[in-house]
Amino acid sequence: MLAGLTLFQFYPVVVAAVQSFQSFNPFTGATEGFDGLANYQALFSDPAFLAALRNTIIYIALTIAVEIPLALFLAQLINSRLPASGLLRITVIATLAASETVAVLVWNRLYDPTHGLFNSVLHLVGIGAQPFLISSVQALPSIVVMAAWKNVGLAVLIFLAGLQNVPPDLHEAASLDGAGPGRRCRSITWPFLRRYAVVSLFVSTVAATRVFTPVMLMTQGGPENGTTNLTYYTYQQAFQFSQYGVADAATVCLIAILSVVTLIQALALRDRE
Repeated sequence: MLAGLTLFQFYPVVVAAVQSFQSFNPFTGATEGFDGLANYQALFSDPAFLAALRNTIIYIALTIAVEIPLALFLAQLINSRLPASGLLRITVIATLAASETVAVLVWNRLYDPTHGLFNSVLHLVGIGAQPFLISSVQALPSIVVMAAWKNVGLAVLIFLAGLQNVPPDLHEAASLDGAGPGRRCRSITWPFLRRYAVVSLFVSTVAATRVFTPVMLMTQGGPENGTTNLTYYTYQQAFQFSQYGVADAATVCLIAILSVVTLIQALALRDRE
């Protein structure tokens, strides 16, 4: 298992890091030797890369801000065993199991500025049609909402596992002592959920950095690079422009950002016992 992990996880990262310092023949893809920091210089002098870097950071922040609170809320609803909690559980799992391509195509129709469901609802309440995916301001949040709907199920299941590990006797004892819902959540539920929150944050962050299909099928990185993230930028450099060294350098930057963000999250939520 360790050999497989090394082969399929760590080896490609090492290769990308090494090749980010090399030059490539754009026609054959063959390496032409060591090129120093030229790929990184080209990377950071490219306005499209800077836009992709900004969009990736914004996307991570928006994804966490939407998915984590929503996942915790839905997990609590399911765990409360209300009459509709079984249907909610099925719905959450169904969205998680749905094909990402199919989900993107469905949401593409929902966002249609002329005949989309969302604009039809807005028209009923007296709000004008919104451009959504063709707006440089609304496109990125629109993709975040779609991706949150698709991916929130995994975070829900993680939080649900944590909630089901909380001994109900503790809540009953706290209630008898006069502790309110907020105090019980802070003093009992959250300590049990802390490690599950770390896992949920990590999973959501990784998913946010590797978003590709929604960008590819819904906006192609536009408008005006408004939705281009580092994953899509890397794809463009490698497969559209044959800039393999630049693509490797962008991959290294993406891994570095992911490592820093997840380290900060782990430190912020570590147990202080």
